[in-house]
Amino acid sequence: MASASSISSNLSRESHTTPAISVVMPTYNGERFLRPAIESILNQTFPNFELIIIDDGSTDNTPHILSEFKDTRLTVLTNKQNLGIAAATNRGLAAARGEYIALQDHDDISLPHRFQTQLNFLNTHPEIALVGSAAELIDENGIAYDNYREPEEDMELKWETLFRCPIRHTSVVVRRKVMCEIGGYSADSDLNVASDYDLLSRTVMRYGVANLDERLVRWRRHPAATSITHDQDQLRAGEFTSLRNIRALFQHDDRTPVGLDQQYLLEGSRAFLCTPAGSLPALPPKQIISGLRFLDNIFETFCRNYDVSGRSASRLRKRLNWTWGKHAIALAFRSCWDLRSRIHIAMLSVRCFCRVAWEGTK
Repeated sequence: MASASSISSNLSRESHTTPAISVVMPTYNGERFLRPAIESILNQTFPNFELIIIDDGSTDNTPHILSEFKDTRLTVLTNKQNLGIAAATNRGLAAARGEYIALQDHDDISLPHRFQTQLNFLNTHPEIALVGSAAELIDENGIAYDNYREPEEDMELKWETLFRCPIRHTSVVVRRKVMCEIGGYSADSDLNVASDYDLLSRTVMRYGVANLDERLVRWRRHPAATSITHDQDQLRAGEFTSLRNIRALFQHDDRTPVGLDQQYLLEGSRAFLCTPAGSLPALPPKQIISGLRFLDNIFETFCRNYDVSGRSASRLRKRLNWTWGKHAIALAFRSCWDLRSRIHIAMLSVRCFCRVAWEGTK
């Protein structure tokens, strides 16, 4: 792999034309991991791209590191003061010229064939606006310790996005016209630490998306990562985005009333789904049971809104009810609830398992 000093500054034949891909990478005080992140882009097997790095007011050695790279595909935009990841990334998006936008965080690594693989997929799947991939998790020293995989198909990803972010931000390639249509990253400062979930939610709910099962990026988890240093703020922003996604789903279905207690119901459903993690939910039984019913209501509304095909709906319903049934039966036997509540949740678990059996006969 080429180093910063050895990467050739010679242009490829495509460099005088509009790049196919614009890679946008914001950075703030990224000196520790920035160099290998940049090198992983410049060493891609697909050469026709531009790399736009936005130095968001760094006070460490970041500017010096950026000055080491002489590759003409690299453009550095400098903010005199720190504006935050959303505003910094939007500046890079405004400068992008490619038909596609590739995203990468300044502490992660793209494998050499990432762009070629994702571009091939998008070129053969015109119905897909955005594609992510599986990832290899690495620690601060670059040592791999786990794999990160998520659902691959559009409907599965749309369902998961109602509750969390199932697409790894650093693995995304998206059509630029789509990024323009959704307006880039939100200017809401409350969403800044979860700007990826907000952006991807607005994309996933409107366009076809996919994840590739192949690992194309190395996602670095380290003590200085935002998900660790601002974990509570990220959790709150994620819950806000999730509730917004669900409310938007209901607003498109006249048969589903939008109640004022959706926050209550969503908290109940989240607590219900946390049961297998080892600790029992602390919320009252009534709220947990209402949360399970809420999940069922969301799913039926989801199928109507997206006109989910019989086979896709059946497969998704089978998977979800199997999970919900296991959670419910665990509560029926493990919780310290009153007898009536335990019988109630047990009956709901039976209903879930009956749905699984019914879907299996289709």
